[in-house]
Amino acid sequence: MNLTLAAGASIAAVGIALHASAQHAGDISLTVSDGAIATAAFDGAATVPVRVFGASFGDTGVAHFTSNPGFEALPGTFATGSRVGFTPRAGLQRFTGDALAPAGEAELEVRFLTLATVIGAEPAAGFDLAVQSNGGWHRHFNFTLRSTGGAPPESGVYVAELELYSTDGATLPSAPFWIVFSDGASAAEHEAAMAWIAANLADGGTRCAGDLDGDGAVGAPDLAATLSAWGTPDADLTGDGDTNAADLAAVLSAWGACP
Repeated sequence: MNLTLAAGASIAAVGIALHASAQHAGDISLTVSDGAIATAAFDGAATVPVRVFGASFGDTGVAHFTSNPGFEALPGTFATGSRVGFTPRAGLQRFTGDALAPAGEAELEVRFLTLATVIGAEPAAGFDLAVQSNGGWHRHFNFTLRSTGGAPPESGVYVAELELYSTDGATLPSAPFWIVFSDGASAAEHEAAMAWIAANLADGGTRCAGDLDGDGAVGAPDLAATLSAWGTPDADLTGDGDTNAADLAAVLSAWGACP
């Protein structure tokens, strides 16, 4: 896949419309390509595959909070009556200048009305939302950065690695993608983090199918995650909307270090 890093002077706003009049600049564009959900951005002339997106806490005037980027699929993209949701693939991480590291006491709450999940040191179960009656899907989650220690989170660049899934039983999950949040970091730091993730993870890093905890290998933690997600879509590797024996077989067949 030809991956393109979405970055610019306004790094939190990534233009992503299949038709400028139909979608909203700043959202992550969703399509279905080769039977799987695909993320994209609009470069001013056409949509291009993108798996790294920028966002900034405080862009709405509330510290440590943003409702961007949103997600938008044009009408007819998904099956009516189905749902689209997200699965965190790793715990919240922080960019250290040349690597990603655990975010310590910082955690990210992802909320939509009464539905919420918290991404802390470990990946958490996500949730899904109904597809619109026209087959489109336009949703903005509320992202809030907070600290388990009570004090405000340290400024810096925080990273959430996510995956999208459909409950229609036919559409495969998306490839992993990353939302890179600036919380008081400089534009240069933010851009450096996005570039590093694009080069080291999105464009040929060590993640592979079955590596649910993102440590570069398929092992006991991934097996445990599969079993704990049994009967839910949270560790669905095969795209059938459920974590079951097929996903267990996929984990076992990929056992060992990612290629």
